[in-house]
Amino acid sequence: MHKLSSYEQLQYHRERRTKAREDIAKMNSQAQAFNNIQVQKSIAMGDIVSRVAMARMVSKKA
Repeated sequence: MHKLSSYEQLQYHRERRTKAREDIAKMNSQAQAFNNIQVQKSIAMGDIVSRVAMARMVSKKA
């Protein structure tokens, strides 16, 4: 690294920062997708619990 000219070092660091930004953006996208899956799963579980509770209430009244 120290054998490179100042300009080459600057270019090298720019490329590394650009690659790091791309990697971070990709990880953020994956994390958001996973979060969306978890939210949808939680909503579905809530719906199931609610339906079971309603079914139990209806069966007790009958």
